[in-house]
Amino acid sequence: MRDIAHDLGVSISTVSRAFNDSSLISSETRERVHKAVRGSNYIRNMVARSLAVSSSRLIGLVVSSISNPFFAEIARGVHDVAQSKSYVIALCNTQRRVEEEEKLSRTLLGVQVAGMIFAGGVTGVKHLEWLRQQGVPFVLAGRPTTGLEVPTVTIDNVAVGYQATQHLIGRGHKRILFLSGPSDSATSRDRQKGYLDAMLGAGLPTSVEKGDFRMESGFALAPQLMNTKRWPSAVFAANDMMAIGLILGCTNLGLRIPEELAVLGCGDIPMAELIKPRLTTMRVPMYEMGARAMHLLIEQLEDRRKLGGDAVMLGCELIVRDSAPELRHG
Repeated sequence: MRDIAHDLGVSISTVSRAFNDSSLISSETRERVHKAVRGSNYIRNMVARSLAVSSSRLIGLVVSSISNPFFAEIARGVHDVAQSKSYVIALCNTQRRVEEEEKLSRTLLGVQVAGMIFAGGVTGVKHLEWLRQQGVPFVLAGRPTTGLEVPTVTIDNVAVGYQATQHLIGRGHKRILFLSGPSDSATSRDRQKGYLDAMLGAGLPTSVEKGDFRMESGFALAPQLMNTKRWPSAVFAANDMMAIGLILGCTNLGLRIPEELAVLGCGDIPMAELIKPRLTTMRVPMYEMGARAMHLLIEQLEDRRKLGGDAVMLGCELIVRDSAPELRHG
């Protein structure tokens, strides 16, 4: 900065104001500084700047599983909004481990992040309360509120489970199995509640198998179904990854989808339209969820009085494709 100021015949403060797009200098001066910076291949030290002005442009994004396309889409929404506002994202992957999520959030505090977004995850109220005491703004995305008033962007997963099950019932299915996610997942529990409400409301028997949100657990369900005495006519999986795994597992065993088993997922990840048959699913606005979460975080960063519990509830949409047609017999 000192060299650029000397070369242009301006003060160091003028160069600093140009870096920060201050209105206190003319646009001509600002452009002269930026041109000189480009010519010098100067790279700004954002860490040094953060220490100097006690302000950071770094945002910590903590996700449950980066291998899951659901969280990849949320991350994309967060990134695009952050980039438009000159923030930088530090992506952290927890593999749904509480201790890892808490460890990473402490690490992010140590590098002076401006704020955090937790996408999914299982961290309890106690740790979130501790984060609040540290004064760091954060937002929960894709996970329900925890009793603590914090900004949240989520969907009504009970309604999602109910609508998906009602669709299968409306297509003539009476033996519908629900493939759940992990037992510690509030998202899965809510979708299961919606499933149970719809089935019991229609006077139909319920059946639940435990999965873990990974494609492998859907794949493993196929041989298990072959050994059941009463074959279901349809499976509603708590997410698309398990639904796709189930389709692949059934295909591997020579079972025809949807002729011998209808499959309905949840999420509408990009792979849902590529699998054969194309997956009928509940579309969750993942990208919008990430974008809205970042907007909520920016509101907190700009006004610390908004650290309270703004809750954004996004809508979902049933996407009818080929994997869950009307039941014609059985």
